[in-house]
Amino acid sequence: MARKKIELNETTQTLVTKYIEDTGIDFNELANKALKDYIVNKLTPNEVKAALKNSGKEPSKFLDEILQNNIHKDWNL
Repeated sequence: MARKKIELNETTQTLVTKYIEDTGIDFNELANKALKDYIVNKLTPNEVKAALKNSGKEPSKFLDEILQNNIHKDWNL
């Protein structure tokens, strides 16, 4: 897995700290889920399929998972 360094601004750091304390989720797990959800909501389904084509995960299964997780969220396209 690729390692990336991110720098959180003060507001985001405060929110992350609170969320981690409340849920017990690992920071890396939170960052991966948040980035995936954000990016998938910004891309079209075809762009997601193209990006995942060679990733080893079946795009339609991935999209089904995302849609199920975000069915009641607002889509900020």
